[in-house]
Amino acid sequence: MDNLKQLAIKHKSDKHGSHFYTEVYERYMSPKKNKSIKFLEIGVGGYNNKNYSDIYLGGESLRMWRDYFKKGRIVGLDIVKKKIKLGNRVKIFQGSQSSPTTLFRIVKEYKQFDFIVDDGSHRSKDVIFSFKYLFNFLKDGGYYFIEDTQSSYIRELGGDGAYLGNKKTAINYFKSLVDKINYQEIENPFYKPDYFAKNITEIHFFHNIIVIKKEKNLEKSNILFNNRRLVGGTSHITLRKSIKNIKYLFLYLKSRINYLLDYVKI
Repeated sequence: MDNLKQLAIKHKSDKHGSHFYTEVYERYMSPKKNKSIKFLEIGVGGYNNKNYSDIYLGGESLRMWRDYFKKGRIVGLDIVKKKIKLGNRVKIFQGSQSSPTTLFRIVKEYKQFDFIVDDGSHRSKDVIFSFKYLFNFLKDGGYYFIEDTQSSYIRELGGDGAYLGNKKTAINYFKSLVDKINYQEIENPFYKPDYFAKNITEIHFFHNIIVIKKEKNLEKSNILFNNRRLVGGTSHITLRKSIKNIKYLFLYLKSRINYLLDYVKI
C-alpha cells in the first residue's frame, strides 16, 4: 500500500472520496516520493460537532503524506492548537494562515519546501495572502496546490456565484497569473514583470484544485523584444519609431483608465 489513493482510504482522508485529489497529487509528487523532501500543508482538520475545533482530532492527510514520503519532513498548520501524535517526522504549528508572524515562524525553521498544500480556511483573502507569502519559500521545481476552489463561487466563503468576473475571488486571482507566465509576449514596454511572472512556468486548473509550478520563467518571445514590436525597414524609421512610442503611451494610459474603472466597479 504505497499510492496516495490507498493511503487516503487507509487514513480516512477526504482527499479521496469526498474529493478526488489524490490522482492529481500523484501526477506531480511521485518523482520525489523517495526523496528527503519538506512538505507543508495548511489545515489539519478534525471535524466534530459541526466545526473543526477538536484539538485531538484531525491529521488524516498528514498521516497520508507521512506514509507516502517515507524520508520526508511533514509540517502542518492549523488555526486550532492540535494535540495529535504523528511521529517525529511530523510537526504541527498553530496559527492563522493569514498571519505573517505565524508563517515566519514556519519558514524560519524549515527555510524552503518542495510542496505546499493549502487546505485551510478556503476563504479567498486567506488563500491569496498565504500564496503571496509562502510562494517565496517554495523550492525551484516545487509545486503549490490550492484545494477546494469551489469557495470562490460561494458567497459565505468570500466567493461570488453571481458575478464570475469578481477580481477578489481566489479563482480569478490565479487566472490572472496566466498573463504573468506570458509576460515576455505582452506588447507593452511599460509592463513590469514581478516575482511571480519571473518564477512561474505552469498553472494547472482541475475541478476544485489548482496547481502552480515554481521555476525560472526565462523563455523569450519570438516576436517581441523587451515587450515591443520592432520597426522594420529603413524609410522614415525615426518618425515611425516616434509614432509607435506615442501609440504605446496612449495604450498604456488607456489601460490605466480601464483599470481604475474596473476597480471602482468592484
